Amino acid sequence: MNSLERVLAALQGQPSDRPPFLLNLSLYGSRLTGAPVKAHFADPAVFAEGQMAVRETFGPDLLLSPFLVSALGEAFGSRAGGPLEQAPNIRAFAADSASAALRLPLPDVDGHPRLLYLRETIRILARKYEGEVPVIGLLVSPPDLPPLIIGLEAWLDALLFRPEEARALLDRCTDFFVQLGTAMLQDGATALALTANLANRFMVPAEVVTGLSRPALERAFSQIPGPIIVHHGGCPLVPHLADFRGLPQVVGFLVDAGEDLAAARAILGPGPLLLGNLDGPGLADLSPEQVRGLCERALDAGSPDPQFILATSGADVPLETPPDCLQAITEAICLAGGGLR
Repeated sequence: MNSLERVLAALQGQPSDRPPFLLNLSLYGSRLTGAPVKAHFADPAVFAEGQMAVRETFGPDLLLSPFLVSALGEAFGSRAGGPLEQAPNIRAFAADSASAALRLPLPDVDGHPRLLYLRETIRILARKYEGEVPVIGLLVSPPDLPPLIIGLEAWLDALLFRPEEARALLDRCTDFFVQLGTAMLQDGATALALTANLANRFMVPAEVVTGLSRPALERAFSQIPGPIIVHHGGCPLVPHLADFRGLPQVVGFLVDAGEDLAAARAILGPGPLLLGNLDGPGLADLSPEQVRGLCERALDAGSPDPQFILATSGADVPLETPPDCLQAITEAICLAGGGLR
């Protein structure tokens, strides 16, 4: 089986030669190629070369577009920056309120340079790995876009106290999300993976989830012509999975390390993929032996479920993570199955 066949088997609940796995090594590719991080997150060819090195070195079954949500804020006029050894973050917002954001022009997904950077990386990887390795386009959902445009505090103010303004901005963000998500799929992305933190009761009250965020997700996802994976985004997801159950086009959920996979499956029932259970950001502080032990426990926890994919959860795997720790994940996968192909 190749990686695409392995992932499709998991999606269908069918057996495969070994468990599929995903590593969030968006940033780490720059370490493997030696490219400056600034160029890695600016030049599509440089980033794609990093993902090819990730595939060649560690053999994950899914590859990623840049984990660069700041680019979405930049498209609306926010300003990004940050340390040279990290992906850029938003440093100045495009507007200071939801009402002000409504006056901003909608970004051109076919013309804005930061969006074209994201899209071109997908095109390069999709051409390289067509029929062999799924390429996942990374986005954020409409409720998670305003924090990149006006900041989290101003967005919470709108969600909690100005619901009509919040609803209007959600509608506008939905239009942008549908345009960009559709374009990414047309560029060759196999699926989209995205956060929906502001639709999670861990972040906002139930009335915001049911009155604003969930309806926005339903409207947005129903217009996306391809599969979607919902990422926990740093929030506990399993206790709130019922709010996400039944959303259009959603084929999987990536849960945080340590969350109860059996509880998640009990809530969801058969059908969606479950991904995760390995703390990606924490790998830098562990030895290869400790990582191998974590993998074995995560695989044991997920093994009763034919629709489980081992994946690093949380943010990007840190640049300083020793390659031996990542190789330990590959070795654990090989031991669990019949080897790496």
